[in-house]
Amino acid sequence: MKMKSLKILSVSTIALFVLGTAVYAQQGGHGTDSRIGSIGRERQENAAIEAKAITKAEADKKYPMKGGTYPLGQRDPTAPSGVVTSPYPPHERYDCSKVAHGGLVVDAKANKVFVYP
Repeated sequence: MKMKSLKILSVSTIALFVLGTAVYAQQGGHGTDSRIGSIGRERQENAAIEAKAITKAEADKKYPMKGGTYPLGQRDPTAPSGVVTSPYPPHERYDCSKVAHGGLVVDAKANKVFVYP
């Protein structure tokens, strides 16, 4: 009787293991780390938008300043060189490496202008 119960328990355990492995594989387990996709998304989400420079004349015409001057973009010491955060919500990051220091940059999301420090 004990031997029969042991065999039934062993077969049940093996069957559940095989079934669980098959379900895991169907759900995308395939032996890869699911975090790899999230790392790629994070890099893409944190990528800086290429900055669009604008002249002072164009900025005054299309985006008149309020308060006398345009605000400065904010540098992040941990960000790559030339990447600046817009002073306007939602505070997008712009790659200003092709813009001269002191140049004006258009924040495409906020539709406003800021200065590349």
